[in-house]
Amino acid sequence: MTGTGKKRILIVEDSTDLRSFLDRCLSGPFETLTAGNGKEALKVLETHDLDLIISDIMMPVMDGLELCRAIKGNISFSHIPVILLTAKTTEKDIVEGLECGADEYIAKPFNIEILQLRIRKILEWTERNHRRIRKGDGLEPKEITVSSLDEQLIAKAIRIVEENMDNGDFTVEDLSREIGMTRGHLYKKLMFIMGVSPVQFIRIIRMKRGRSLMEQGWTNISDVAFAVGYSPKQFSRHFKDTFGIVPSQFVASRNKTEIR
Repeated sequence: MTGTGKKRILIVEDSTDLRSFLDRCLSGPFETLTAGNGKEALKVLETHDLDLIISDIMMPVMDGLELCRAIKGNISFSHIPVILLTAKTTEKDIVEGLECGADEYIAKPFNIEILQLRIRKILEWTERNHRRIRKGDGLEPKEITVSSLDEQLIAKAIRIVEENMDNGDFTVEDLSREIGMTRGHLYKKLMFIMGVSPVQFIRIIRMKRGRSLMEQGWTNISDVAFAVGYSPKQFSRHFKDTFGIVPSQFVASRNKTEIR
């Protein structure tokens, strides 16, 4: 997302007329950038954070399929959704487009309103995931990622935090080092995929574990807090921020339910 609050979209199309048309149609609700082929698009990716890419398939220098493979095969860019536009509409063509990692495949000629709707649906899906995750729900890697690389990354990050659950000294630097990313790169990836910073990511996983322990019958809040790497005061504050209720109220509500 840009400083204006608009999502940033890259349009990759070798036809000057179509590229200009798409730019005009999309530059209102979004911030748009353009490129004439896949090679130019990769240069844009090196200098701009993008929320989505729309690319033609048949282009000189580097076509849309090659670009899509390059994006989905690079952990720096693999989180970016890709919509492919093409006049090639046989089943074989569609399968090839989806196999390269494309999130949508739209045949030419297309209705611009349908394209705009597809864009909004993809971006809204991401936003819904972000809201669920911030509330402590929806951490399954398969449900929140758009590429196999990202699924592997999130699964690894969750595993690392779980292995250090009771270590109160475990930091974002530790997580970054074990994953093999810089802190800045990890921050960008988690913010895009999950809508949370690495600090929040660690905290949410710990809060979910704390809630799980209380659901399993742990009633001593201090024991639960230490088990997930926090002091009782920290745990209570973060638990309420995440779930909207303090741990003692959560335990009391579960006890009432069990009595009934």
